[in-house]
Amino acid sequence: MLTETLGKKLLLLDGAMGTVLQQRGLPPGGQPELLNLTRPELLTSIYQEYIAAGSQVIYANTFGANRLKLSRTGRGVDEIVASAVTVARQAAAGTDTLVALDIGPLGELLEPMGSLSFERAYDCFREMAEAGERAGADLAVIETMTDLYEAKAALLAVKENTRLPVFVTMSFDESGRTFTGCTVASMARTLEGLGADAIGLNCSLGPDLLAPLLRELCENTRLPVIAKPNAGLPDPVDGHYDMSPEEFAAALLPCLEAGVTIFGGCCGTSPEYIRRLKEALEGRIPARRHYVGGSFVCTPVSPLRLDGVRVIGERVNPTGK
Repeated sequence: MLTETLGKKLLLLDGAMGTVLQQRGLPPGGQPELLNLTRPELLTSIYQEYIAAGSQVIYANTFGANRLKLSRTGRGVDEIVASAVTVARQAAAGTDTLVALDIGPLGELLEPMGSLSFERAYDCFREMAEAGERAGADLAVIETMTDLYEAKAALLAVKENTRLPVFVTMSFDESGRTFTGCTVASMARTLEGLGADAIGLNCSLGPDLLAPLLRELCENTRLPVIAKPNAGLPDPVDGHYDMSPEEFAAALLPCLEAGVTIFGGCCGTSPEYIRRLKEALEGRIPARRHYVGGSFVCTPVSPLRLDGVRVIGERVNPTGK
């Protein structure tokens, strides 16, 4: 089983889907998930290229297949998720490749930063997770999260309503924080405590800039760690990413040395990037990690170690004033 081998040997994921589809004709603003119904042969060819390149896990084309994003398309979650997982499974037929239900952000901010309640977010993710399990997904991947609260809603929705193993990856900038201020340590301690099977970082940055953040992540979790970076940074004029497949693969080797055991690519990558990454990782084994243990209570922006008496909260006011 997947969970029995995680962290004990290296696992190779796929690369980008969105940017590859754009290169092959998806218009700006187009909804990729609708291609599961209208262009399944295009998706099949991309999956097969990733499998031939060495991907052991491919992500079904379901990143935005939640009811909020699909509401303007006239299509339902069950229909899109079922078609996406079916296309991916058909592409992987006859191989040992696993198919992941891909779960991205809902596209609306949760309270108190936005108006979306935690309960509604949880229900949106539950609907996707149940549809993915019914369709035959082997695992669920929650990715590109910037709000730890939303990641929590998604993780709980999958864990409490399916039997699928769950990977969770969040997106950080060079400061070591997400768009909403979440830190690497808070993410690690929280998601491990909530039962994730593997956690990591994806998108936002290239492998060279993600390496120190991944090292910090490995120090803050016992779980297998995932690296799925972009192909460097995009050119602001033409959107071209600045790392070649060879440079990308070489830049991920320090992440292996930091303790990462699950590798793949995000925006700007392609099957050629995965092929080069497989070559670079050939014959290598997981590195020894330096985990800093302890008990913690976390806000999204700060983990607090519980190593003695701590006062958490405000003063007690016995007079009632």
